[in-house]
Parts: sequence; structure tokens; C-alpha cells
Amino acid sequence: MIALGATAFSLMALNLLLATRAPGLDRLFGGLDQIYFTHKWLGILALVCAFLHQQIKISTDGKEVMQTLSLLAVDVAEVAFPILVVLVLISFFKRLPKVPFEIPYGIWRWSHRLLGVVFAALAFHQFFVKAPFDNNVLLATHLNAMAVIGLASFGWTIGAPLMRRRTYRVAAVTKHPAATIVDLEPVGRGIDVRPGSFAFVSFSAKGLGEPHPFTVSEVRPNGGIQFSIRGLGDFTRRLRDALLVGDTARVEGCYGRFDYRRGGARQVWTAAGIGITPFLAWADSLPDSGSPEICLAYCVRTEAEAVGLERLRRAAERVPGFTFRLHQSETEGRFDAARLAALVPFDITTASFWFCGPAPLREALRKGLKGLGKTPRSIHFERFEFR
Repeated sequence: MIALGATAFSLMALNLLLATRAPGLDRLFGGLDQIYFTHKWLGILALVCAFLHQQIKISTDGKEVMQTLSLLAVDVAEVAFPILVVLVLISFFKRLPKVPFEIPYGIWRWSHRLLGVVFAALAFHQFFVKAPFDNNVLLATHLNAMAVIGLASFGWTIGAPLMRRRTYRVAAVTKHPAATIVDLEPVGRGIDVRPGSFAFVSFSAKGLGEPHPFTVSEVRPNGGIQFSIRGLGDFTRRLRDALLVGDTARVEGCYGRFDYRRGGARQVWTAAGIGITPFLAWADSLPDSGSPEICLAYCVRTEAEAVGLERLRRAAERVPGFTFRLHQSETEGRFDAARLAALVPFDITTASFWFCGPAPLREALRKGLKGLGKTPRSIHFERFEFR
């Protein structure tokens, strides 16, 4: 029982630390997406340990220490546990099983904030609950340290984004058939941007105040940045009609370790739909000479849905060794590993493979290339689904 409770408490503290987006953590884990993937499953493990801790009872033979704070600490934990269960389940399930209902992003986001409050309640429980036997000094010291880490991390999560955000002005809003393209200009100092990275963005327009993560699709010399945003949820669909030139944007970032410069002399870039966004910024950043040999395969339903075609074609004309292939599934059929292999003008087994698009397509291509005996030298992608 004690071990399960200590484990659950420690995992919650570590999860709060992971949620801080503190500088250096993404480098340690290999990207913010990997941090959130770890964060998700540590949360589930913490819930399991907390559930078992709450269910297992031990006999104290009437030796309980009946101090007011001790009794209150027990009561606080009894109240906090069901709240913890509900909040973790909201965080884990984006959609209810077999129900056509998606939990709104705002509720999901605030469920994460309230988990910090629940942790504070459990820290109170840990500080003041009394056991009917001698305390283990080492365990007590460890749990006190976890409490400090968790509470400090929660405070950082609330306050630090306010300090890290930079103000931008909406310079243009273009309604492309497949995306809303938003151009931003910095008001004062902007963020440090790397091609292929992403940022958390919110806007002053009504209903667009929640920060959402979007990949930067263009980086301009004057500090301007562009986002190409597909309408996949309430926020992104609302943005298309509500956002106006002159609105204010708050941008925090950039994040991510998706960087083709680590990919070697031969590379295959594969994009599906709005997954083209990091590759647009990459193509713009390619030097006129000395770049790797690269083939970009871009899969869309029709050419009208392709974002940034002219930019990609200009990059192909400007950069020796960069080739661009457009696959239109409506006329050319389903995009699969065999079609990808046919588009690439060199041996895929000698190249690194970079992918951005739906996870099912990524796995289908990976398995298909393996079945063809064309497994790439390395595979790179980011998990952009954060909840």
C-alpha cells in the first residue's frame, strides 16, 4: 500500500515536471511530442497505482494518530481520488468509446490544469497523514522532494507561458481550399524559429483565446512567420471565419526536434495533406548548393488541395538534388509503399525517411517498404496528436 501510494505520487510529480515545457527537456527526450507521449502513459500508470493504493487497506489495531491535520489529510485524499480518476480519464480519452462525441479541447486543457490542484491536495495528504508505525526517513525525504518538484512545476506551468509568449499581428489570412494560411508579423521581439518546428498560438479574436500547437510553414527574414492550418476541430474551423487582419496573436515556442539536417546525404520526405507544413519551411531553407539529395513525395486528393505548390516548384528549380513529386489519389489511386518507391529516383534503403501526416498512413508505408525489401536507413516523424 505505501509503495503504491509513493509510486503514484512520484509519477504525478514527474508528470507535472514534464508538462512545464522547460528548456532542455525536449532535447533530453528527443522532442516535445515524445515528452507528451511519455506524459500520457505515466499519467495512466499513476492512476493505476493510486487506484490500488486506495483499494488496499491495512489494519492499524487502533493505533492511528488522531491529530486534526492527520484526519483532515485522510479526508482530503478520499475526496481527491475520484476527482483524479475523472480528470485522468478526460485527459486520456479524446473521444468516448463508440460515441460520436469528442471532448472539447477547452475541457481537456482545463482538466490538465485541475490535475495540478489535485496534486496539491495529495501533497497536503502526504505531508500530514500519520502512519501507525515509525516513518521511513528516506521515503519521507523522497516524497517531500517529489512534492516540491510537483508544486514548483505546477506553478511554472501556470506562470512561465505568460513570460515566454511573444506578440504578433495578423498580417494576412488566406483561405486556401485545404487550409487557412495565417501570416504573422512580430510586434517587438519575436520567437526564435527553426524550420520544421511548431509553436503554441492563440488569437485575440473571440473564441480563439486558447493556445493550440501549429507547425510553422514559413520563416521570413524580417521575423515574420506563417502557419497553414487545416480545419480539423472547433478551434481551427472557427479560426477560418473569425480571424481578421490586424488581430493580435500570442505565440510561444518554438518546439520540436524535427530537423532534416540530421538526416544524412540522402533523404525521402513524405507528406500527406496538411502534413506538408514542415517540409515547406525546410524547402525554403535549403541552400542553393551543398544540400543533401532529397526527394519529396506529397500526397493529396487533388492538386487544388495541395498547399505551397509554387514554393516547392521554385525550390526544385533552385536547389540541385531536390526533387518534388505530387501524387493525386483521386486520379492516380491510393498512395502506398510501392507508389512511393516508384516516385523516388534513388535507392530508399540508402536514405533517411521523414514523414508528416496521418499515423495510419505512416505505419502502412513503413510496413509496405519493409515488405518490398526497401526499409529506409532511418525513420523520423513527430507525434503531433498531443491528447
